[in-house]
Amino acid sequence: MSKATIENDKLKRAIIVSVILHIILIAILIWSSFDEHIDASAGGGGGSAIDAVMVDPGAVVQQYNRQQQQQASSKRAAQQREKQAQQQAEELQEKQAAEQQRLKQLEKERLEAQEQAKQQADQQKQAQEAAKEAQEQQKQAEAAAAKAKADAKAQADAQAKSQADAQAKAAEEAAKKAQADAQKKAADEAAKKAADAQKKAAADAAAAAKKAQQDAEKKAADAAAKKAQQDAEKKAAAEAAKKEAAEAAAAEKAASEKAAADKAAAAKAAADKKAAADAKKKAAAEKAAADKAAAEGVDDLFGDLSSGKNAPKGASGKTGSGSTAGSNAGASGASQSDIAAYSALVQAAIKGHLYDWDTYKGKTCTLRVKIGQDGTLLGVTQEGGDPTFCQAMLSATNRMSKFPKPPTKAVYEVFRNVPLDFKP
Repeated sequence: MSKATIENDKLKRAIIVSVILHIILIAILIWSSFDEHIDASAGGGGGSAIDAVMVDPGAVVQQYNRQQQQQASSKRAAQQREKQAQQQAEELQEKQAAEQQRLKQLEKERLEAQEQAKQQADQQKQAQEAAKEAQEQQKQAEAAAAKAKADAKAQADAQAKSQADAQAKAAEEAAKKAQADAQKKAADEAAKKAADAQKKAAADAAAAAKKAQQDAEKKAADAAAKKAQQDAEKKAAAEAAKKEAAEAAAAEKAASEKAAADKAAAAKAAADKKAAADAKKKAAAEKAAADKAAAEGVDDLFGDLSSGKNAPKGASGKTGSGSTAGSNAGASGASQSDIAAYSALVQAAIKGHLYDWDTYKGKTCTLRVKIGQDGTLLGVTQEGGDPTFCQAMLSATNRMSKFPKPPTKAVYEVFRNVPLDFKP
């Protein structure tokens, strides 16, 4: 049984008790009215009997007056009782009406409560259905994300395999070409040495010595050719393997970045915020590492500049022998701090395009960089250092179109055609 039903039963019992009590009260009031009227009539009859015995006209008049007064008083009392009973009846009716109105209000509230309970039940049911539908959608989204991730991985694997095949083919062709060039060079050198040996043997006039000399020279030529061929093959294989490893690393990095981008696109706003925070943290770490490396590069650069090795050209394009960075900076008007800051920017920009910088630790490379006044890269050439590292640095530089703009014209005059040393 519900709480509203229990309250309605209690209310009905209270109303019934109240109605019974009002009915009893009205009956008592009516009964008391009848009792007083009977008493008043009995008293008047006795007075008349006494008057009749005494036969006193004054007493009769007085008795009559008293009787009239008593009748008037009884009548007034009866009227008052009737009026009081009527008022009580009206008050009872008003109370009954108010009670009925209260019962109607309670019934209305009960119905509204039932309706609200029904609506809440419907809303709860709808919420459960919506939650169930959201779970289904989430499962579908997770399945779609997993499928997209698998497709992306398969595509990345296919691309990596295709690139690896192409790189292997290119490496094989390069090795064949290098071997052919080495064989041709060895043959040319052997032919030249054989001709010289034959010319020298003809001048000597000793057949035995000539034959021995030819055999020795031929053996030496064969050994040199074989050694040159082996060195060329080793060098070509090493460069091909290095290039293949670098391209495979770049392909793997591109695939991982694409997979990470797909996963980030499927995530919600909270994941985006976290990814942004991680990217900011990573950028700060990379910037700190780049600043540190750039600072080291600046120290190396100034060490070379001060020794005269990497002295940049002045505004007229001529440099005196033995000039230093201090004299060039003074001539151009650029301060040492400006030169150091811009050198760090240039080296950091080039280093940022070499993805496997740490793999070249212990190697050096000197590049002469030519830039325009707005930072446009006009040209870059190798001036010395490890061939493999320099080739990687040239590739990284060629991927750039612009350097940071020189802060002043004086700094531009120092760096418009300057050799830079790179030491991982």
